Amino acid sequence: MLKAAARGTKASSIRASASQKRFLSIHEYQSMKLLNSYGIPTPKSIPAFSTQEAYDVAKNFGTDKLVIKAQVLAGGRGKGKFDNGFQGGVHVVNSPDEAKDIAGKMLNAKLITKQTGAAGRICNAVMLAERRDPSHEYYVAVLNDRNRQTPVIVASNQGGMNIEEVAAKDPDAIITIPVDLEKGLPDAEAADLAAKLGFGCEDAKKQAADIFQRLYRIFKDKDATQIEINPMAETKDGAVLCMDAKFGFDDNAEFRQADVYGLRDVSQEDAAEVEAQKLIRESGLKIYAFDELDEAAAKAVELGRKSA
Repeated sequence: MLKAAARGTKASSIRASASQKRFLSIHEYQSMKLLNSYGIPTPKSIPAFSTQEAYDVAKNFGTDKLVIKAQVLAGGRGKGKFDNGFQGGVHVVNSPDEAKDIAGKMLNAKLITKQTGAAGRICNAVMLAERRDPSHEYYVAVLNDRNRQTPVIVASNQGGMNIEEVAAKDPDAIITIPVDLEKGLPDAEAADLAAKLGFGCEDAKKQAADIFQRLYRIFKDKDATQIEINPMAETKDGAVLCMDAKFGFDDNAEFRQADVYGLRDVSQEDAAEVEAQKLIRESGLKIYAFDELDEAAAKAVELGRKSA
């Protein structure tokens, strides 16, 4: 997710969007299913929860050109390392036997990345996905911009890489479009964004514009705080696909989004925080998030906790 590394006036909305809290996150295979339910195209993707299931999925997939990905809620999976010594949470596989073997090295092991810290996070599932060859990769996200008090779409034609670094080095590569909360993204603005990003042909532009509009629809319908697609790819055969997705959802909307919150995986969360939330719910207390506390007030709150 974008952070305050971005500089310049064009990056101000990015900083504001990124400073918000990210609440519930869901696994990649769940994100793909949610995208597909809104008619958004992705590579075919199927989860597996055991080595035999990984074998069976690969055997019946319809192609041998697959990728297997550890389902752990952390960035940097590809460069991560498992606590059993196995290197990498993303691998190319070319046979059911290979899928089974790699799944056996991932499942029930903890993946350690820059985001997890030394403790790592347990891998309870893997996802097998078809390999698609991109001709170009893009970045697109739907976020809340607190400065503008409106949702925004943030996009770039430099996808597939760390978008924070892109924003820092080349702010002009980032396009930010405010979106009317109720009306959504009009056809003309969606088409204009696709054109600015440089999609190759008219059909690809139409596909991309449609995806932008559908992403906003999910954002609004599901009380999302963030949808990040990195990369969105235009493939060599002319398709536009969301290759990877990260979602964040508003905790305050849990009562409206039972289906989304039913996807929560507490094994990916801090155990102490999970227990604290459980105790708070049981005692009937309510948590209020004070995002605008200044530094002095925050210190006072912390001192109060310590003295309690």
